[in-house]
Amino acid sequence: KGKHPPIGPGTDQGVYNVDKFEGDVQLPHKQPENKNAVKNKALLWPHGAVIYKVEDNVGCPESPQCEILMKAMDNYHENSCVRFKEWTGEDNFVQIFFNQGNSGACWSSVGRIGGAQKLSLGHRCWYLGIVIHELGHSVGFWHEMNRPDRDDWIYIYWKNILPQFSSAFKKQPASVVTYLGEKFDYKSIMMYDEYAFSKDGVSPTLRSKTGEEIGPLWRKNGLSNADIRKLHKLYSCKGIKQKDGFPFDVICNFNSHTCGFHNGGSSVWNWRVFNETEGYIYSSYETAGHTPGHLMSVNFHPINEGDKRTPLGCLRFWYLLQSDGTSFLKVSQAYLDKVTQLKHHPKNTYDLWTNSTVLDKWIHVEIPLHTSRPFKLIFQSEFKGGNKYGTIALDDIELLYTECRSENQIKLLPSFSPSEFLMKNDYQDSLKNISRIELLHHNLIN
Repeated sequence: KGKHPPIGPGTDQGVYNVDKFEGDVQLPHKQPENKNAVKNKALLWPHGAVIYKVEDNVGCPESPQCEILMKAMDNYHENSCVRFKEWTGEDNFVQIFFNQGNSGACWSSVGRIGGAQKLSLGHRCWYLGIVIHELGHSVGFWHEMNRPDRDDWIYIYWKNILPQFSSAFKKQPASVVTYLGEKFDYKSIMMYDEYAFSKDGVSPTLRSKTGEEIGPLWRKNGLSNADIRKLHKLYSCKGIKQKDGFPFDVICNFNSHTCGFHNGGSSVWNWRVFNETEGYIYSSYETAGHTPGHLMSVNFHPINEGDKRTPLGCLRFWYLLQSDGTSFLKVSQAYLDKVTQLKHHPKNTYDLWTNSTVLDKWIHVEIPLHTSRPFKLIFQSEFKGGNKYGTIALDDIELLYTECRSENQIKLLPSFSPSEFLMKNDYQDSLKNISRIELLHHNLIN
């Protein structure tokens, strides 16, 4: 993952990229400069869910850069219905990476443009205000200073602007922009400061006509009140509650990717693909030995209170225990305080299911689980002893935000809510027998 140095002195220089539109906007060929997500609803994220994938070089969960990124996402979660959801195989997503080869390089596309769209953050980008600004582009906002009515609110000093950046001050035509009922906002997270693109760094390039100080992006702590109102109108938010229909079920067959599942700690779990229709993840004794493996999911969003779906969800998967000694597989659910929490706590982690019976065949399991709090799933594997060979494998993992529909389910979940069962010592025992194990044959991959 590389080294992640401490965050240096503040600057907005990272958003001044000569090869990017308005300094920090990556324009795809199919998106003209005058297209604005405010007008073009096709550029908005369905259900207000911005799918994102953080590249390894950001250093999550340990780095200070990762912590800033999560705080920036929290600013949207706490003030709107927009949610940043970790990638689990979706076709359209924001690919966030640490552009360590470029000291500036803060840039993003505007709105959802399709496919894997990059969001670059270089060494001089890791300030809360700048990261919120770049996420604002990905949500669908352009810069405030280029509104059609900007000349009523700010002075532009063209002689002080670096010649190669003059186009960054081009106004948007009124035909493609809507103000969403809001006045020009000096405090907007999308508003550049008085010295943006200055020829010498000390000569102002713009000023407010009211005398109000604007200030640099890197010093800003979050969305302005007007930003929040515009966000609500843009995504038709009803308060800060997430949109109906979100979160989505997660279906992973491991044929083309691992859906965000990753090793926690030792690299014990591996991914094997035979062709476009056959893939699975596994831990082998030859690789792991007696080292425990921890296969971690991404952080999952909770279901809304009042959602038509039940707060009880369902985890389904196929597993294989194949060894000449003792081995076991365990599934745990770690409850999180918020969906951007970087590390889970053992005290809030509970076993859902475990099995150590070696049957040398694929077995299907479905396990009810609570989905009313943010959480992540942990599959723990281990070869305990007496082994000369062995494989523990998983395939077709499904997380459903609806109840398990098994007619032969052995036991229902306790009736108490998550806030209650976190205080109960018998929670772990009460869940041991809830899963239904079907001895159904699944194509064994040799």
